[in-house]
Amino acid sequence: MKVLVRCDASTTLGRGHLARCLVLAQAMIAGGARVTFLCKPLPGFEPEQIEAVGAHWLPWPGDEAPGWGNWRERLGGVADWLIVDHYGLARPWEEGARALAQRIMVIDDLADRPHACDLLLDQNLTASAERYLPWLPVGCQRLLGPAYALLAPDYAHPPGPPPPLERVLVSVGGFDPRGLTLKIARALVQVPGVQATLVAGAGNPDQAALQTLVDSQPGWRLYGFTQQMPRLLREAGLCVGAGGSSSWERAALGVPTLCLSVADNQRENAECLHAAGAHRYLGDAEQFSGAAVGDAVRTLLADPHAAQAMAARGRALADGQGTARVLQALAAFTTSSKEHA
Repeated sequence: MKVLVRCDASTTLGRGHLARCLVLAQAMIAGGARVTFLCKPLPGFEPEQIEAVGAHWLPWPGDEAPGWGNWRERLGGVADWLIVDHYGLARPWEEGARALAQRIMVIDDLADRPHACDLLLDQNLTASAERYLPWLPVGCQRLLGPAYALLAPDYAHPPGPPPPLERVLVSVGGFDPRGLTLKIARALVQVPGVQATLVAGAGNPDQAALQTLVDSQPGWRLYGFTQQMPRLLREAGLCVGAGGSSSWERAALGVPTLCLSVADNQRENAECLHAAGAHRYLGDAEQFSGAAVGDAVRTLLADPHAAQAMAARGRALADGQGTARVLQALAAFTTSSKEHA
């Protein structure tokens, strides 16, 4: 099977779209697919991440007039699937992209624009058929909800006994232009007994200050970009994290979480997870309060039963098998299409 993936990552866009597409691509490659990413070389984009999973990538030009015929020739003919994970693309672009692939799958969270796709995936708790009714063509199949969350295989294994709550993991996304990691770390210094692990990408503006702070706190650790997030989450009793796709990683491993939304599109899902009792939502990063984080950590440390209940509700929503279910849906759709050809 030949697969194309159109997504982007940058210091302003973040890397959530790329991260979940990489998970799906790696699973497809393991099943024998050939995957090519079509990405713009934006600031903060790291093509090495694509190559690390065994996929290829090509620099993608502006989306306004890509010259579909030329690109079809450059890509060696028509692909089986084109996967589009991009808030800036909608039906007009997807209609043109039919020149590149037999079928199109869109990954979306917003339900705010029309699509011309055969399959739509929205892995958030806010997803519903009614929400997408105005935006999808007749006959488009839908994969909706966290049962389809795109997670790496390490998240499919049930968690072991919960570590002490005092082991706090801080991870607010691949980029941190607001300096949230440092602000959270300074708040945690004020909470007795906490041993924090901080994940801050190499482009974090506070890297030097974070290293100085970690060096001053016994048992604290600092990581840059890391492939070890499943292990770090399993070692954590509590997480302070962003409200994007990593919400499902934490839920699948049963890690009690204090959540901040670092982008507008994260807010609604973060609020829904809070209402479901699957994490505690502290609000938008724009209104961040170090004191609120410190108080929330103290509250959970004093009430481990509440933390355990939070972890159980998260596990009930996301079991780590979402990627396998998406692969099954893609295979079933492909088989059905061939039978009706």
